[in-house]
Amino acid sequence: MPLSKEERDALPPEHFAVPGKRKLPINDETHTTLAWDQVDRTQGLSDAERSEARARILRRAKELGIDTSDWDKSVHAAAMTLWGMSLNVPEVANHPNRMPFSGVLTFVNQPSDLPPGGSGGKRTYLPKDVAEKALESLLGMAVDFSNDLSAHNVSQKIGVITGAEIVGEEVRIEGFFYAADFPQECARIQDEKEDLGFSYEVRAQTRPMGDLLQIVSCVFTGAAVLYKDKAAYQSTSLAAQAEQDIEMTEEQLKALLAGALGPITEQITAVTTQVKALQASSEQALQANKETRDRVAPHATALRNCAAAMEASGIGLHSSQGHVKVLHHMAASMEADAAAGKVPHIFRDHDWGFSASAAPAPTPAPAPALDADNPVIKGITDTLAGLGTQLTDLKAAAFKGVQAPDRKTVPSEVLTLLAKGGIKVEDTKEGLTEGQIDTMLEAAGVTGISARIAAKQQIAQAGLLRK
Repeated sequence: MPLSKEERDALPPEHFAVPGKRKLPINDETHTTLAWDQVDRTQGLSDAERSEARARILRRAKELGIDTSDWDKSVHAAAMTLWGMSLNVPEVANHPNRMPFSGVLTFVNQPSDLPPGGSGGKRTYLPKDVAEKALESLLGMAVDFSNDLSAHNVSQKIGVITGAEIVGEEVRIEGFFYAADFPQECARIQDEKEDLGFSYEVRAQTRPMGDLLQIVSCVFTGAAVLYKDKAAYQSTSLAAQAEQDIEMTEEQLKALLAGALGPITEQITAVTTQVKALQASSEQALQANKETRDRVAPHATALRNCAAAMEASGIGLHSSQGHVKVLHHMAASMEADAAAGKVPHIFRDHDWGFSASAAPAPTPAPAPALDADNPVIKGITDTLAGLGTQLTDLKAAAFKGVQAPDRKTVPSEVLTLLAKGGIKVEDTKEGLTEGQIDTMLEAAGVTGISARIAAKQQIAQAGLLRK
């Protein structure tokens, strides 16, 4: 029988193969034999700790008079991780012949509570690595049902397994019962599900291990719904419920979308109107100043032509104060004044001091001054200021309450799972163990197999999985 928490806590340090970490109990023959089988599968141990653990286990076995001649001292199983898998089944809303179920089929790394059928009266022990290798064989297998819910009845198959995964020491399955074909049986399962569990069917090769039979390889061939006290593992569970889908008419969907998008649509419409007004003001300003621009344009062109001729002759080529540079500045300044509705009369870019010994540092040309009193310019300025304020308000409303992720490499979905599991990002530098991930997903309410697989893939892609 597995040790309870109280029994394990009461053991003295010398009754553990790794006393410093209180791992691998060796308090009796059964646990000493199990410790030898589990020493290479136990996580969180260094090579030195494993070597010392094997020596302690062998010394304890000698004290208890255990025959260790058949223990393989040279070959040890490699640790494996296989989180789960599922069989894709098309979703059919309100299917009359489908009642979903999920639950714990069996446990790994624990002796069974009762001897299962065909074990010769011995309790069994299913190692996790053996279960992982056989997990895929569960997919598509049938679930059977006996009238008294106390035994297997392979001739009465009332459901099918569509998904399986190993979470901690639990082998979990999900699938559906044929509700229309077996209405009385499914109704009984609904009524008595708190007292029901699963028992697995398997073709297995075994070897003696003290008073246990250890499964060394197996293929799952199905499962049965039983009362919990009839199953080999009396802690298995079953949850079943009628499938329900939310139905919504096209009109209801449109109304829902309209209600959600209405405020955003209004804000977008208001911004669009402002942009169109700005475009109209700009066009109006261009048209209003066309006469001035046309009057100035030939003179600006003449300045540029003069600059081009001087450049061709190699005259006035200084990079900052040369005549060519100044003429181009003058032309640009005149065009800017004309665009603002002003006739140019002065150019202030020529106020330099000259030095006979060295050219002074270049002085940047000031931006052309705009006439703040011009009604067109004032209208454009006011419109731009109003648009900036509205856009700022829209951004604040859209992102209100949203916090930037603590670490760019961690997706927001994974950060949410960490928060719900009470795990800080800074505590994940060493990576998360499989047990921590399972606990976190339970706390976050992620119970479906497909959802758990997707979540674990995100966690692994984010680099949070302990190597």
